[in-house]
Amino acid sequence: MEDRILNKISNSIVDSLTSGINSNGSASLVVCGGNSPLPLYQCLSKSDLDWSKVSIFLGDDRVVPADHEDSNEYLVKNHLLINKANKAIFYPLNDNNVLEKINLPFDIVLLGLGSDGHFASLFPAELANNNAFDEYASPELVLSREPQGIPSHKRISMNLSLLLNAKRCILLVSNPNKRIIIEQAFVDKKLPLHFLLTQNKTKIEFSDIDF
Repeated sequence: MEDRILNKISNSIVDSLTSGINSNGSASLVVCGGNSPLPLYQCLSKSDLDWSKVSIFLGDDRVVPADHEDSNEYLVKNHLLINKANKAIFYPLNDNNVLEKINLPFDIVLLGLGSDGHFASLFPAELANNNAFDEYASPELVLSREPQGIPSHKRISMNLSLLLNAKRCILLVSNPNKRIIIEQAFVDKKLPLHFLLTQNKTKIEFSDIDF
C-alpha cells in the first residue's frame, strides 16, 4: 500500500478508537497476521492515542508457542505493540479464556485475505462448518482439525459471527491480485471470502477503494 493510503487508514482507525474511548472509556481493535499489515502496524504504533485504554485482539493465530516466528502474537508484539502503542492491552487468542475478556462490539476489525479466498484462519476446509461461516451463529473460536495455510500449522480463528460483531470491518487489499479474488468471491461460494462479502450484518470497507 502507498504511504498516503497507509496514513489515511491509520488516521481513520485512530479516529474510531478515540471515539470509542470518548464514548465508553475504552476501545477495541482486532488485528490480523501476515506481512501485508506490517507497514500499517508500524504507522499505528507511532500514533497519538491513549493506548492504555485500547484492547487488542487477534482475529486468528497459528497454534504454536507465543515466541515462535510463525506466531501472529509474536508478529503483533514486535510490529504493533511498540513505540506509543506499547501501552495497549493485548489478549492472546490462544488464551482459553479470551472470549470472556471481549466486550462487544469491537470498534475496528482488520482482516487480511489469502490467495485461496480465506480470511482470518477460515480456510476452504472449514466451509462445511456452519458455525464458522454463519453470520448469525454464536460468536466462538474455530480450531482447525488439520494444519492449514502457509506456513502449515493448526489454526485458531474467530468465526464470522464474532468478526462481524464490530462497528467497522476493514479488509486489507494489498495488491491487484487480491482485488481479482474479491471480485470472484462475490459469486463463488467455494471461496470463504464469499460469506464475508455477501452478509448483511456489517459493512465491509476495502483498503484499496475506500481510503
